[in-house]
Amino acid sequence: MKREPITKKMRFEVFKRDSFTCQYCGRKAPDVSLEIDHIKPVAKGGSSDILNLVTSCKGCNAGKSDRELSDNSVIEKQHKQLSELQERKEQLEMMVEWQKELTKLNDFAIEKLSIFWAELIPPYRLNDNGKRSLEKLLNNYSPEQVMEAMRITVKQYIEFEDDRPTHSSVQNAWEKVGGICEMRKLDAENPVNKELYYIRGILRNRLAYLNEGLAIGLLRKCVRLGAPIEVLKEYALEVKTWAEWHENTEEYIEYLKNQNG
Repeated sequence: MKREPITKKMRFEVFKRDSFTCQYCGRKAPDVSLEIDHIKPVAKGGSSDILNLVTSCKGCNAGKSDRELSDNSVIEKQHKQLSELQERKEQLEMMVEWQKELTKLNDFAIEKLSIFWAELIPPYRLNDNGKRSLEKLLNNYSPEQVMEAMRITVKQYIEFEDDRPTHSSVQNAWEKVGGICEMRKLDAENPVNKELYYIRGILRNRLAYLNEGLAIGLLRKCVRLGAPIEVLKEYALEVKTWAEWHENTEEYIEYLKNQNG
């Protein structure tokens, strides 16, 4: 059988695969000069396919002649390498499928949160630009955080005209969603702020109306002036109306200021 030439690229691939190590004696470059050997000799029908090539030092290759390898360690090594390549291929395929599933999940979240926003401010809904903006928000915040921010912005910034949200206020409210997400994320990392949000949650659940932005601002002022968290919490559990809480909290802040001199 005619010997096929082995290209430089093929030689490099075989050397690289075998870690530049003679597969017969274990010696490595540059301690020895390496050559490419045929596992099944060309004289016996062996090809120059990479699966039939192996790294050999000059001495081992010179002594091999056209005899086939009686030691199957090289064959086993190639089988192992093929198995590893197949495993890497399967893992890559799984990673691609995983990324596809993440994309589907992300698309699902965008669609559901778009519907949630539309239900908050009918008859308005997000256009394509709005959905792209929502996608960016979901890259940085959880769906729960974004939904909570949507709800807060609608309560605080939506204005009505003829029982219908005005276009300008809807646009303004949407532009505030990202800022509220970031503010709440930073606040949640502070244990004191977490307590204040809990107190505001008590007020939200108990009162018919609550200005959430003003409420959290007043609670922060109280804490900065030395008000105990438990006192603020107990009062939130007792107060009956937003007007009462607002007025008494403002007075409490003035009292704390006077106490602090």
